[in-house]
Amino acid sequence: MPHLTAPPPLSAQALPAAGVFGQVSDSARRALAGAGHFETLPHGAYLATQGEPHDTLSVLLSGSLHVFVRAHADTLQVASIHPGETVGEMNVLDPQERASADVVVAEPAVVFSINRHAFQQLVQRDPLVGLELVSALGKELCQRLRQASEARLRQTEATRANFRDMDY
Repeated sequence: MPHLTAPPPLSAQALPAAGVFGQVSDSARRALAGAGHFETLPHGAYLATQGEPHDTLSVLLSGSLHVFVRAHADTLQVASIHPGETVGEMNVLDPQERASADVVVAEPAVVFSINRHAFQQLVQRDPLVGLELVSALGKELCQRLRQASEARLRQTEATRANFRDMDY
């Protein structure tokens, strides 16, 4: 069996100015990195489990994640998360205490995470940094909402077209 070496520990300098971090200053990225932690996760690991307590914002730095929702006996993949994108931001900004979906590592991933308490402390300690971070997260949520609305519109149009094409 080959010997695998662990990647070097990540630091505040490792937060890239891309994705959600592309919208914030270097000082905000350093402050955020200092308040959270980095982890490397293997394929199949769960970052969140639907219905379970969850209070962590995570940003995918490498790899990929899949997001699934379960209802009744069905499981539906609703999203793929790519580097620079976040999960858990809703529970950090609007605490519901429970994960709304399963988030599973699809490809080995490096993730930066910060829990709600540490995020709130950071915002209180430096309101300007907090404003940058909350604004960036808000923009990302708006983008996701617009994409979901467009997808719903396309789905509705396809359903209507199917009904128009039916031979009664």
